[in-house]
Amino acid sequence: MDNTQKIVEYLSEKKGWVKAAQLSDFLGISTRQVRKYIASINKNKKYVLSSGQGYQLDQSLYSEFIMKQKNSSSEQDYRQKYIIQKLITTPEGCDIFDLADELYVSESTIKKDLQNVKTYLKKCHISLTTRRNIIRLECSEEYKRRLMYYFVQDYSFNTNLYEDQYSLFNTEYDYKHIEQEIIKTFDHFHLNYNNFVLNNITIHLIIILSRLESGYQLDEEPIYDEVGDSVFYQVASSLGHWCTELFHVEFNETEYINLALLISNNIVMTKRIDYDQLSMHNIHKYVDQKYIDITKDLLKKVEDNYYLQLFKDSFITKFTLHIQNLFYRAHNNFKVKNPLSGIIRMTYPLIYDIAVFIARELRILYDIDLNEDEIAFISFHIGSYFENNAFIKMTRVNCLYVYNDYYDFYKNTLKKLHESFKNISIIEASAASDIQALIRDDIDLLILPPNCKVNSNIETITVGFFPDEHDFNNLEKVIYAISEKKQKLELKDYILNFFDESLYLKDPDFKDGVVAVNAMCERLVELGYVDDDFHEDILDREKLSTTAFNDVAVPHTLTSVSTKKSFIYVAIFSKGIQWTDHKAVHFVAMIGINNNSRKIFSKFFDQLIKLLDNQVTLQKLINTNSFDEFYYALNSLFTS
Repeated sequence: MDNTQKIVEYLSEKKGWVKAAQLSDFLGISTRQVRKYIASINKNKKYVLSSGQGYQLDQSLYSEFIMKQKNSSSEQDYRQKYIIQKLITTPEGCDIFDLADELYVSESTIKKDLQNVKTYLKKCHISLTTRRNIIRLECSEEYKRRLMYYFVQDYSFNTNLYEDQYSLFNTEYDYKHIEQEIIKTFDHFHLNYNNFVLNNITIHLIIILSRLESGYQLDEEPIYDEVGDSVFYQVASSLGHWCTELFHVEFNETEYINLALLISNNIVMTKRIDYDQLSMHNIHKYVDQKYIDITKDLLKKVEDNYYLQLFKDSFITKFTLHIQNLFYRAHNNFKVKNPLSGIIRMTYPLIYDIAVFIARELRILYDIDLNEDEIAFISFHIGSYFENNAFIKMTRVNCLYVYNDYYDFYKNTLKKLHESFKNISIIEASAASDIQALIRDDIDLLILPPNCKVNSNIETITVGFFPDEHDFNNLEKVIYAISEKKQKLELKDYILNFFDESLYLKDPDFKDGVVAVNAMCERLVELGYVDDDFHEDILDREKLSTTAFNDVAVPHTLTSVSTKKSFIYVAIFSKGIQWTDHKAVHFVAMIGINNNSRKIFSKFFDQLIKLLDNQVTLQKLINTNSFDEFYYALNSLFTS
């Protein structure tokens, strides 16, 4: 996150005017630089107001600024996107000098861009060749289509599928129209599908249409001709004939086989499933026994490693279906697209971490490598477990519920309270009681009727005689805030014990994330916190999916095997450090949790990430220059 974003985030949390000196201290820069950043923020629109009292964010424009930042790409990103799209649609190749002219940059800049383009193409198993300043893609038509799919996978559900500046598609096909035809065809053949399946098939079909319309067909002999007699081939044939009639493109046999394979890899289950009726007793109708055994084994490992309550049969059955589909895709080397993978990883760190653990087990036991899209789909299932077991994550809130005793009407409200909030315990008291005498030290919240006052420092909320949705929404916010605060305080001493003066670094001379990890792991071995395998375990976790998000990297292991003593090793970089090829961070917190501390890892991990994910609080930690300053700042965060 750059300084302009930090300034806006900081101002968004302040109600009044903020002096330039205050921003200067927050960012560790001069007031003159602050003024320059404000000018940059207000370049096209006045997001930040200024006066003799200082600066203030126009709160009505905050969301607009955030969206603008998220949607904006750097010039380098734009050039690289442009080059890739141009190479896909120009089979004879592109001249480097022509690209430089088109993009208004030097030849040397284009050559630097091409290095990044080569890296991007590697994951698609495509090479880039250069001959006499002409660059071209070396791959088959099938791989060009895969590249197009990878390239548009950040666009989802008909959102910005067609670029404004330069497009992979000569024609802007009606996404919704094509999707509706796919739905109609799937329903006709009684296929089981969801929104993600529809999105994948729709995008693939648009790519096929675009390539056929441009004169590029799959000419290779079909490899998987076993789908020729399947329902998937019938679906592909139906969709192909529809495309021919509407768009006047011709499908050869290889195209039909290819489309049938795409459909079969997205839809393994050809029977419609009533998920409400699905159980461990009838799951055998839909999946092989080996996938049931694999799923149970995986979930047992998750329960043991994260100390979770047992997974219910309703969860196991649905997850078994997913595991079978996952194995089928891996067997056919088919990649699915999940447009929400980045959001899941950033928003639900613990849930995503458990999904990464499952991905690790699948790789170790079955030699299956999952990408972040597949991991995100696993996260959906794990997320449903936590949603259904939310009370295990929330700290209990003790309430004193005061009511007006009139024909027992209050009992309806009391019933709703118990049904709506699983993490509260309620002491009942009539408004005619001596309420003051009922208040105990462990009471967290007083729920009072209108016109009832209590002299107490305990948090209080008033609800109506007949509480409506507005009352319950307000009550939910208060209960959640109290629960979070209690949980934070409960974990405070526990987490603080993980920090030590010997594990604090300010601006160490590490050139990138690889050097940082190597040096920090080596130091941990010297101090006796970990054994020699810890370094490999850290790298193993990082390979599965980066632990960097926003301005923080949180490298950690997925098990406690290589950790002797629990710790959090902090490294702060005032000017930032390149953690991955595309991600820089200013704060690194390397975590090691031994077996004795593993039971509390779930609450501990989420709480720590929440602390570090707040830019204002994170900046306080980054601005520290010694361990004592850091510890004091960290300690204050738990009580704020």
